[in-house]
Amino acid sequence: MKSFKLIFIFLACLLFGSSSFATLLTQPQQVIESTSNEMKQLMLSESHLIDSDPNYFYTLVDKVFTPYIDLDRISAMVLGRSWRQVSNNDRQAFKQEFKRMLVRSYATAFRSQSDWEISYLPSRPGNKPNDILVRTKVANSGQPLKIDYRMRNIGEGWKVYDVKIEGISLVTNYRSSFKKIIRTSGVRGLIDNLNETNDKKEMIDS
Repeated sequence: MKSFKLIFIFLACLLFGSSSFATLLTQPQQVIESTSNEMKQLMLSESHLIDSDPNYFYTLVDKVFTPYIDLDRISAMVLGRSWRQVSNNDRQAFKQEFKRMLVRSYATAFRSQSDWEISYLPSRPGNKPNDILVRTKVANSGQPLKIDYRMRNIGEGWKVYDVKIEGISLVTNYRSSFKKIIRTSGVRGLIDNLNETNDKKEMIDS
């Protein structure tokens, strides 16, 4: 869980940071930059609603970031072999609960971070023409952090399917954690576990 917290905190740092040369960015880099700017503007313009209703902020985060997340691919990578073995209904149920968890985790981290600066390193092509690794450094005070985005474009624009913070992969961390639950309770048990956790957090914020 500690590594999950690290990823979310510094993912928030990246998305709340700003770049001084946005006009020189490639398309995948521009996705990260424009999403960051949109979220910051909404936090300012909607601050009165956010302060009075935490769940409203989760709705904003969902609206802004979900279109740029390749949830199908992330879900398949996180579940691994189990993704191919479960029914379509269970796939959809897992994606829904997994997204709820990601949105709430992102939102919590976003609200605790500010004033970070992004610098973009040369991107690296992936194994396929529509695949790319967007490399960045995020600085505030102290040592800059390397944050890399794996992105792909399958006709719907560039979307993120993994994030690495100093080499720590979001997908790898969740796969390791979820595998333990799947081993004892199956994918259905994992879905129920996520649903229960998400519901409890929503009740706390209500």
